[in-house]
Amino acid sequence: MTGRISIVSRLIFAAVLLYAGMSSVAHAEKRVALVIGNSAYRSVPKLPNPAADARLMSDTLLSLGFFVVGGGAQLDLDKAGFDDALQKFKTGLAGADVALFYYAGHGVETHGLNYLAPVDAHPLDEADVFTQMIGMSGILDQLEKSGTGINLVLLDACRNNPFSGQGVHSTAGGLAQMPAPVGTLISFATQPRSVSLDGVDGHSPYTKALIDAMQRPGAGLFKTFNEVGLAVAKATHGEQIPWVSSSPISGNFYFAGKPATAAASQPPAAPDAPVPAPLVQEARLSPADDSLRKDLITDCDRLAAMPYDTGHPASLPGVEPDKINITAAAAACNDAMARYPDVTRFVFEAGRVATARKDFAEARRRYEQAAAAGYAMAMNNLGGVYEGGDGAPLNYAEAARWYGKAVAAGEPIAMVDLGWLYETGHGVTRDYAEARRLYEAAAKAGVPAGMNNLGLLYMYGKGVARDYAEAKRLFEQGAALGEASAMNGLGAIYNEGDGVPRNVTVARQWFEKAAALGNPEAKQNLKGMRR
Repeated sequence: MTGRISIVSRLIFAAVLLYAGMSSVAHAEKRVALVIGNSAYRSVPKLPNPAADARLMSDTLLSLGFFVVGGGAQLDLDKAGFDDALQKFKTGLAGADVALFYYAGHGVETHGLNYLAPVDAHPLDEADVFTQMIGMSGILDQLEKSGTGINLVLLDACRNNPFSGQGVHSTAGGLAQMPAPVGTLISFATQPRSVSLDGVDGHSPYTKALIDAMQRPGAGLFKTFNEVGLAVAKATHGEQIPWVSSSPISGNFYFAGKPATAAASQPPAAPDAPVPAPLVQEARLSPADDSLRKDLITDCDRLAAMPYDTGHPASLPGVEPDKINITAAAAACNDAMARYPDVTRFVFEAGRVATARKDFAEARRRYEQAAAAGYAMAMNNLGGVYEGGDGAPLNYAEAARWYGKAVAAGEPIAMVDLGWLYETGHGVTRDYAEARRLYEAAAKAGVPAGMNNLGLLYMYGKGVARDYAEAKRLFEQGAALGEASAMNGLGAIYNEGDGVPRNVTVARQWFEKAAALGNPEAKQNLKGMRR
C-alpha cells in the first residue's frame, strides 16, 4: 500500500529501502504553520484569550491551505513541549515556500531581547529567562535557515510583564522592536514597548482583526497587515496600534487567493485558490464534478482527505494518516456523513480516520461501503488493506484485484500500487513491462511516487536498459514535487557517481533534504556515506 510498502534501493554500506509512498501533496505553494496559544500559566495568573485565539488561528490557516504542525493549535506548552513543537516545525519546513509562526501568550523583554514564556516558566531572576523561556532570536534564525521564501511571524504577546515581581525587569512594557531577516515579516499586536489589550468577546482585538483580514481574497501581505492595523486602532479607539517589521520580500503572497483579475489570467489547469473558512463552500462546477459534490468542502475533508484522491476538490492537499487529528476528524466526518448521506467521499474519509486510530476492521467496513458506491480511492485503500494485512488476512491477489479496480476507475496513485505488485510479483506474475507502463501513467498524471519508482527501474535496469541519466531526470522531477524518496535516489546517484561525476557534497545535501522530510532511508544513508 502506498505509504507503507517499500522498494529495495541501492546498498550504501547497508541494505536501504526507498519507500514507494507519498510524502506531501504537490502544491503550487507549500504552506507550513506552527500555532501556539499559552493561557494556563502556573506561576502567574491565567490569560483569558490565547488558547481560543490559537484555535481560531489554526482553523483559519487550515482552511487557507496551510499544513499546521500537530494538526492544530498547540495549547499550554511547557518548555519541553515548546521545544518539541519548534523541532517539528523545523522538520516540517523542508521544501516549504511559506512559513508562519503564530504565538499568543506571555512574552517578556530583557536586555533588548524578546522571549516567549512557556506555561511552566517561573523565573526568579533575569538569568532564569534564558533557560526557562524561548528566545525569539532563535526562532527567527530557524526561519532564516529553513530556505523558505516567505516567513511570517505573528506575535499576540505584547502584554504586561507578569514576572516583574519575580525579579525579571523590562526596560518598558510589551516587547522590544526586532529587525526582520531577509524574506520575513514580523507582526506585533501593538507598537514596541507598548501593551496590547485582551478584548472583551473571547478574542484579542489583534487576532480577531487578523483573522478577518487574512480571509479576504486578493489582499497581498502589506495590504492585509495595514488593514489589521486600521481595524485594531478603530476597535480600541486608538489605544492599541499593531506594528510591522519587515525586510524585502520577493514575489507575491495572498492568504486567500489572488485578485480576481490575476486569477483569471492563470491557466485554468493550475488553480491555487485556498479553501475558505466556512464549513461548506459552494461553487459552480461542471456536471461531471457535481456527481462527486466537489463543490462541497467540509471539516471532514480538511482533516481527513487523502493526498492525491481525485474524488475530492483539487484545492485540498490532503493529510497523511499519522498527521490526522483523530478526535477532531472523527467528529467532523460523523457530522458530514449525517448532513450529506449521499456523498460517499465522507464515508471514505471516515475510513481513513479509523485507519489512523488503528481500528482496521472499521476502516475496512467504511472502505467497502464507499467502494460499493463506486468511490475509486476506496478501492485503492481496500487493496492496501489486503496488501498490508490490516483488517483482513494478507492476500496479494486480492490486493491486486482491488488496485486494478481503482486503476480502471482512473486513480493515478493506484497505478503506483499495482505497478509495485507487478514489479515484485506479489499476487500477480512478475512483469516489469507492466510495472513500467503503470509507473509511466502515474508519472504522466503528476504523481511523484510514479516518477520515483520509474526512476528506480532505470537505475537498476529492471525491464529496461539501465539508464542513469533517465533515472536522474525522473528523480529530479519527483524531488521538485517534494517526493523524499526521489531526493534519496538523487543522493544515491551522486554518492556512487552513477552517470554523473561523484560528488559527496551534493549527495549529502539530497540525503539531508530527504531526511528532513522524514525519509528513514536517507537518514540511514547519511550515517553510511563512504568518505
